[in-house]
Amino acid sequence: MLIIPIQNKPDWRRPPLVCFALILANLLVYVLYQSGDEARWQAAEEYYFSSTLPELDEARFYEFVDTEKPEWRTLAQGAGEDFMYEQLLWSREFHDWLVPQLQQEGGEAQQWLSQRQEFAQLRDSLSSFAYGLTPADPTLKGLFGHMFLHGGWDHLLGNMVFLLLFGLSVELALGAAWFLGLYLLGGLAAAGLHMGVEAGSLMPMIGASGAVSAVMGMFVAVYGIRRLRFFYTLGFAFGEFSAPALMVLPLWLGKEVFGYFFGSENIAYWAHFGGLVAGFVCTMALIRVRPSRDIHVEEDLPPTPEQLALARIESLQNHGKLLEAGQAASSALKQHPESLPLIEKSIELTGLAPKSEAHHRAWLALFALAKLPQQDFAQIAAGVETYRNKVQEPRALTPRVCLALAQRAAREKQWALVEVLLQRLQQKQQRHPLMARLANGVVEHYRRCGDEERARQALDFARALQPSAF
Repeated sequence: MLIIPIQNKPDWRRPPLVCFALILANLLVYVLYQSGDEARWQAAEEYYFSSTLPELDEARFYEFVDTEKPEWRTLAQGAGEDFMYEQLLWSREFHDWLVPQLQQEGGEAQQWLSQRQEFAQLRDSLSSFAYGLTPADPTLKGLFGHMFLHGGWDHLLGNMVFLLLFGLSVELALGAAWFLGLYLLGGLAAAGLHMGVEAGSLMPMIGASGAVSAVMGMFVAVYGIRRLRFFYTLGFAFGEFSAPALMVLPLWLGKEVFGYFFGSENIAYWAHFGGLVAGFVCTMALIRVRPSRDIHVEEDLPPTPEQLALARIESLQNHGKLLEAGQAASSALKQHPESLPLIEKSIELTGLAPKSEAHHRAWLALFALAKLPQQDFAQIAAGVETYRNKVQEPRALTPRVCLALAQRAAREKQWALVEVLLQRLQQKQQRHPLMARLANGVVEHYRRCGDEERARQALDFARALQPSAF
């Protein structure tokens, strides 16, 4: 069973750098460090079979099975030598059972012991033994190192995809420092529960799954009762559903419990369970402590009337109904005169008839946005230049519009555009007290730039402007 959100989008104005850094760290560890495991294992295996260990270990292995692992008898009989040599090479339990006996025996067993210890040293240089988390023998490097190791490309990419899906939104909501801290804390909690359940096990655990599960728990805590859209798979069935984020937590937890009893033995289900719970609980505590304004959660609101109108226009356009699309754009623009997407769509559709009144009205709607302080003026300024170059007579640049644009351009320090607009006003034989002030601003701009020739021309132009009725 798989359940993932399909609607949360990151805010690229504040990119999730920690999330990307964690992904990069995992990739680099796998490529630059774990890629050497094959050579390490080959060296250990060659040493083992070139020594006298295979003959010496075999008799003791059957004794170990009879006394310590009677459940292995059926496996040993069915798989034969393949099973036996797999355990002789990999089993730390057999090694830890055998070494004390050889130490007590002394004498000729010392050479056997020496070979066993040298082989164990070569085997334990593998990444999973060196930095994996062994429940029976936990170390500090294992507690942190296991989060950055993986058993293969499929294991690595699976974890990184989930980290990307959930980490982008969580880091945006909590902030980089808290995200990193809770990621590591969740990984440690996952390791703690795994060690509690698998106490005494000598099988090392590796993988970022516990920490990534913590991020999933953090995601649920951040979004709480907000309804989100999720994609699910259940066997061969798949689809989408909408539900409060909080509802998927018991589904994820139930999946891990089910997997522990009925799933693969090679998956640390309780580490996933512990990560989910730790991520959720710690984030809920953080949300209670921090002011709500410090938690940035992207709301999934229903489409606005403006978005619905734009979707209808684009649908008509995509079906080749350009006339209907143009009419729909004009109608929508009357209802939403300050909508930049609708204005741009109207300009695009009416551009098929650049001499039409509708085309000029669309440009006029764009220029009217200059009066809105929150509107980015760069798009408007670019629109003025495009409009002047595309049409023979820019009727939308009326005297009143030119003056308003010139005032906004002056506030934005776009003096070249101010000069262009003032020249158009002069061509239309317009006069206004503001024109001389704006022209003086152009003069000062050229003087600051050290362009005395342009400054002199602008000064002559400013002196020629005489205020009169507008």
